[in-house]
Amino acid sequence: MVGAARKPKKPKKPKKPARPYHHGDLRRALLDAALDVVNVSGVDAVTMSGLSKSLGVSVAAPFRHFPTREAFLVALAEEGALHMVRFMAEAAARQTDPLEAQRARGVAYVRFAVVQPGFFRLLARPEIVAASEHLRQASAAQQALMDPVLGRHHQGPISTELTRRSAGMLAAQALTYGLARMITDGLLGDVSADDAERLAQELTGVLGEGLAQQRDGVLDQEHQAEDKDQATDNDDDDDDDDDDDRAP
Repeated sequence: MVGAARKPKKPKKPKKPARPYHHGDLRRALLDAALDVVNVSGVDAVTMSGLSKSLGVSVAAPFRHFPTREAFLVALAEEGALHMVRFMAEAAARQTDPLEAQRARGVAYVRFAVVQPGFFRLLARPEIVAASEHLRQASAAQQALMDPVLGRHHQGPISTELTRRSAGMLAAQALTYGLARMITDGLLGDVSADDAERLAQELTGVLGEGLAQQRDGVLDQEHQAEDKDQATDNDDDDDDDDDDDRAP
């Protein structure tokens, strides 16, 4: 008895990649996919093998664009830094008072962290920043922008005023970073970008009032010192005139 003829099996369709990318733009696709992972699960969840699988490419493919995982994360962080610096600069440019401009930077920093939690988490990792000359320079540039307001630069011995003003800079950084971290870590519940901005404005407003009073107090002390020096000079001039009158 001849068995019934078997129907030929249909060839299996190849699996489509979870997130297809345009040919020749694997680098961009990897960065975008990694940012999605960091947004949801954090920096440590990023693996080159996981990204390769999600994009439907070989495990070796990403390393044609990035030599190591660290280099890959640095590249993504550098991209985030460009966005963050631009975002903060635009906010500061709308202000005329230097202190208010720095306050606007701080508020924009918090909003950026809420809108772009992946970039914020990458830029908060010290090992990533340390591995990038560009990120180190960007960090130094941001601190330099605060110098005119908070008086970080100082010639000569450290004064009480300098200590207070340097502490003010540290307080400003701690406040904005701490608030951004608490929100992105979910410690304050579900906070929208608008709510985060309002909260940052309230907190930086309290700090700004203290810094403004401190700045005005320092200026008053400087003016008093100048007046005292001027008075001393006038006394010296009067003494010289008296000596001239007594001269034989």
